[in-house]
Amino acid sequence: MGTYKKGILGGFSGKVGTVVGSTWKGLTVMKSVPGPRKGNPTLLQLEQQARFSLMIKFLQPLTSLFNQTFSNGVVGMSGFNKALSYNILNGITGVYPTFTVNYPMLLISRGDLPNATAPAVASTAAGKLVFSWTDNSGIGKARTTDKAIVAAFSEEFQHWIFNLDTAARNAGTYTLDVPAFSGKPVQTFLGFISADGKFVSNSLFTGVVNIL
Repeated sequence: MGTYKKGILGGFSGKVGTVVGSTWKGLTVMKSVPGPRKGNPTLLQLEQQARFSLMIKFLQPLTSLFNQTFSNGVVGMSGFNKALSYNILNGITGVYPTFTVNYPMLLISRGDLPNATAPAVASTAAGKLVFSWTDNSGIGKARTTDKAIVAAFSEEFQHWIFNLDTAARNAGTYTLDVPAFSGKPVQTFLGFISADGKFVSNSLFTGVVNIL
């Protein structure tokens, strides 16, 4: 793959002969057209394709979240791609072709900020999901101003509801509105992000909750 500023006849996009022009991260890029695939894919290739397809469909609605909660680490790689890479390796269970998401191993945030202790989740009112935890401010990088990261996923609706603009660590509780999930079970997750967004915790799977 090569990059160029003006091109032979100026910049271009799309396919010209055996070359494809495009823009990637502000750079004009040109690369050769890939040749046809030879032979049938191997079982390993089919497994990898199935893992990728499952996880990208599952995680894509969280793209804006991941660009904040997986933003540290590998340079030149988006938060979403880091989250996708981690969860393909760790967040899938089963045997091909019946792969499923392994919710307890899934991460919606990743970092070295301490998570809360004694996390719990319950639905105590219609369409409400109450997250609670014990304030552990002062432990390591944990600060009173850290904000909770909360998320709920409905398998039935294949839909996420999440929020980063929540309560501070020292509040010890936050209520997420999930009226669309009333009467349904959801998978729940809790993490923390520093007030300046520089530090995040590894999220915790906080179990399955039936929404009132």
